Amino acid sequence: MSHHKHLDVIVAGIALTDIIGRPVDLKNLPKRGALKLIDSITLTTGGNVSNVGIDLAKLGFNVGAITRVGNDSLGRYVTQHYRTFGIDTEGVIIDARAQTSATIVNVDRTGERTFLHTRGCMKNFRSADVLSRLALLQKARMLAIGYLGLLPETEKDFGRLFRTLKEKTSLKILLDSAASPRVTPRALRSFLPYVDFFVPSYEEAMLMSGRSTPESIVEFLRRSGAPHVVGVKLGAQGCYLSDGHRAAYVKAQKVRRVVDATGAGDAFVAGFIAGTLKGMDVFESARVANAVAASCVSAVGASTAIRELQNYF
Repeated sequence: MSHHKHLDVIVAGIALTDIIGRPVDLKNLPKRGALKLIDSITLTTGGNVSNVGIDLAKLGFNVGAITRVGNDSLGRYVTQHYRTFGIDTEGVIIDARAQTSATIVNVDRTGERTFLHTRGCMKNFRSADVLSRLALLQKARMLAIGYLGLLPETEKDFGRLFRTLKEKTSLKILLDSAASPRVTPRALRSFLPYVDFFVPSYEEAMLMSGRSTPESIVEFLRRSGAPHVVGVKLGAQGCYLSDGHRAAYVKAQKVRRVVDATGAGDAFVAGFIAGTLKGMDVFESARVANAVAASCVSAVGASTAIRELQNYF
């Protein structure tokens, strides 16, 4: 079973398979019933559990996963892929009732992506999936969970889930968001007090807060009860972060050529966790996060270009 005496990080939430086609010109699709050639079709894993988990494993950390996959060839591909990177799969639940969650990713010539998605067994993911793995969670220092916005069945339970984790483990909790989360201020107030790190993307943060500047977004998150590190990912502009004492913009690292933006936000999270686990402060960790995200977009696939941690200092 579990082969790690200790785990640095457990990544919980969404695991899926990505079928990436490129380049796909959605304005110029083949005529109905016809065929068109493209350069490449790649099967890979996606979702925060896969992307953050594999990135952290490649950065040199011991990682465990808590998620659901179907009892199908895609699910077997996911668990095998995790094991290839040394990720502990004890917390991966095989769900015989639904297929593995999957996405068809159409990447155009500029690297922009358009998605066709089936939730599959992620519809069955619940906070009990996490809480039933307490023994595993007690071995780790950090829990990265995602995504707020894509786990509607679990999100309404986030307050109770995070509070229980804080009572029963010494975990630091990082929550990540995706896909235009529709979160009420009341819901935010129910779980943000237990979250140690919350750095949504600018678009997601704007939707959640109704504010448009990073400063006012951070102020809104503070007022919603976030006690520790909050901020906003700003893509090519880097990020804006507050640790409760000071707030600062941390510049992005220059990228010569963006090949594929898949997984950039997850790479940021992995880099940020890596810096934090190495004892860096929030702003140092954000520099590492920006550097890992910059290398992520330089190759096709969410984790292809990620290297050992010392490359990012």
